[in-house]
This record gives sequence, structure tokens and C-alpha cells, in this order.
Amino acid sequence: MRFGKFLAAAVAGVLVAGAASAATVVNGGFEDVSGLNKGGLNKGKYGIYESISGWTKATGGGIELQNNATLGNRDANSGNWYVELDSTRNSSMYQDITFSTAGVYAMSFFYAPRTKTPGDNGVSYSIANGSSELVSGLVDGVAPADWMKVTSGSFKVDAGDTLRLTFSAEGISNSLGGFIDDVSIAPVPLPASALLLMGALSGMGIAARRRKSRAA
Repeated sequence: MRFGKFLAAAVAGVLVAGAASAATVVNGGFEDVSGLNKGGLNKGKYGIYESISGWTKATGGGIELQNNATLGNRDANSGNWYVELDSTRNSSMYQDITFSTAGVYAMSFFYAPRTKTPGDNGVSYSIANGSSELVSGLVDGVAPADWMKVTSGSFKVDAGDTLRLTFSAEGISNSLGGFIDDVSIAPVPLPASALLLMGALSGMGIAARRRKSRAA
């Protein structure tokens, strides 16, 4: 009986650690442009905003939303829209994300540089719980590099936690900078060792039940 309780608790702990569901990043692909035409969207090509669906300007000139018609040599990583944060000057934006399920997560996004000037296209990111920064990083590059996927380090959350995801332009403040698209947060997969542990615990439970059945 004791072993059965131990087994159930151990397996449940492993399952909870790997059962986190993806947290929802609102408008992570920047495809929701509803209501922005009156805010300065330039003939469907670009606009600079204090806020767009899901995102709010934190500092600087604003969030520059661009589409596939804005630059002749750049399309979105997917869809039609992407963001540049060196708008009129270096800017930053944030989104507060609430996690309904405890677990270990990582954030990813796609990045591309605009100019050929070294140090001109930097974009930093951070995920913070109040004043405590859980992960952060900086990506940079020079054109004509294509879109590349950037993945943060992993971070642990409890159910109900609300974290702030922030992106900032870090290059030369000259209205030309790095691009961002397809932001998402997803659970980190269980490592192979955890899966092996689950299998071993399951096998031990079956063996224990068989011994108990024979003894009866």
C-alpha cells in the first residue's frame, strides 16, 4: 500500500512537470491589425503606434508595424506583418502573460536584421516576474541575413503567475533596426531521463501488483 502511494505520487510529480500547456501570446505573429487604419497605417504598408493588439509601447517612439509591401527585400517570416522597434528612435514594447498551468517554459521568436551596419540591428528580450528577471538575451546581425529562430533559456512558473515579456531595440537609434515576428511561449519537453523514470516506476508498480496478487 505504501509503495502504491509512493508510486502514484512520483508518477504524478513527473507528469505535472511535463504537462504544462502553451501560454498564449496575444498577437504573437502581429497579424491582428484591426482598428489600426485610423491610427496611421500607411496604405496598408506600415504605421507607428503606442499600442497594437496584445502589445504596448514601453519606451521610445513607438511600435512600427510593417507588412510585406513595406520593403522590397523583406517579407514577414509568416503571414503579412512584422514589427520593427527602432521606429522614429529606439523603442520597446511589452505584453503581460498569465500562466494557467505550472511548469517549465521557453519563449521563441523570429529575428531578422534590416541594415548592413554592424551593431545597428540589435534586439533584446526579457521575461520578468515583477522585479525578478527570469531570462534575458540579445540578438544582432547584418543584412541580408534571413529570418532566424531565437529561443530563450527555460524558466519555471507556478499556476497563476503573470510574467512580463519585453522586447527592445538595442542598435543605433536611427529609425532602422532589427525585425521581430512569430513570438510564442511553449512548455519545455520532458527530458528522456524523465520518460525513462516514468517507465521504470510504471514497471515497478505492475510488478508489485503481481506479487500482491500471487500472495493473495
